[in-house]
Amino acid sequence: MKFILASTSKNRQDLLKKMGIEFEAISPDYEEIIDVNQSPDLQIQEFALGKAKSVYEVKVRECESKNDRKGDTKTSQPLDLSISQSHSDFLILGCDSMISFEGQSIGKPKDRNEAFAQLSRFRGKPQQIMSGCALVGVICGKYMEKIFYESTSVQFRSDITDQQIEQYLEFGDWEGKCGAYSILGTGIYFLEHIDGDFQNIVGIPILKLGEEIRALTGKSPLEIFKPATQ
Repeated sequence: MKFILASTSKNRQDLLKKMGIEFEAISPDYEEIIDVNQSPDLQIQEFALGKAKSVYEVKVRECESKNDRKGDTKTSQPLDLSISQSHSDFLILGCDSMISFEGQSIGKPKDRNEAFAQLSRFRGKPQQIMSGCALVGVICGKYMEKIFYESTSVQFRSDITDQQIEQYLEFGDWEGKCGAYSILGTGIYFLEHIDGDFQNIVGIPILKLGEEIRALTGKSPLEIFKPATQ
């Protein structure tokens, strides 16, 4: 079965590569519009599903285009995501991450000043790092989808100084990161302890993903994933 990651995140791609999984990465064509009245866990699952479905549509259009070139004419109709019997089995993973802190959703800082402000607020306090995921695809000729999320708690050190924050910002890996820090960079030294799935912080809750693949397909992830070719 072909496995597709609906993301251009380097961290997510590196995680799958280190596991030796063969996958195709496709950038999703999906605009995230935050609903302030929606809880963070529901929001990230909605975003993950939107990303996965946008890539699903690309793959189905590709299949239809190939059929057209073979002489199977089709009328120009809106794409029905549920009609998938003619397509080979594939599974798409869409992901979205968010930090929940003191009842607020924390996103990516706009600039260095906002990054400093975010990190300053975290001192001595816990936060929840949440990943929303969606599995969308064709399994045994049928369209299927499943959404889920995972949460990991991290506790920031209370003795972080302004100078240390400024020194961290010099490394530059705060850019494009929710909460203005990277767990895979020097930002990990801000943390006192982690409670939960470390890989979830990286971007994909791998253990939870395996459980949901079993629930969706009735198969072990080892039966779904293929080893990456060297």
